[in-house]
Amino acid sequence: MNMSAASVIRHWVRTTPEELWNAYSTPELFHQFFSPEGPNIPLESVVIEFRVGGRFEFDMVFEDSGAVNANKGIIMDLEKPHKMVFTEPEFMDGSFRSTQTFVPEGDGTLITVTQEGLPEELIDNPEVLEAFRSSFRKLGRVLGVNTKNR
Repeated sequence: MNMSAASVIRHWVRTTPEELWNAYSTPELFHQFFSPEGPNIPLESVVIEFRVGGRFEFDMVFEDSGAVNANKGIIMDLEKPHKMVFTEPEFMDGSFRSTQTFVPEGDGTLITVTQEGLPEELIDNPEVLEAFRSSFRKLGRVLGVNTKNR
């Protein structure tokens, strides 16, 4: 399997970095938006220990098949309210790393997700990009704000 350097996805949300930080760090909000359209994240599966070294875990349940994708991450870096980095030791042979940044832009915030350690076929894959975009649209609905692809 050929591994890539990084996949970068950007999306603008009409809210503050602080509100985004709250949504990502609050299980009752997180489970409502973090999956793309179709799958869901049961609230009872979410474990967020929002500190460096803390667990970042959730199950993504695919409604059409009932399949469960268990995500078991470890938080590597936090810079409230602008940056969150986690790894998933059991995913992609431990090489996966995801960084979310929240940077003010105009009357909103630009979210940039950088994922490292993915197979090259997932980089710029239209289905993967749409999955991210649909989760960002769900985030906008949860927060009651507009969002835009970037």
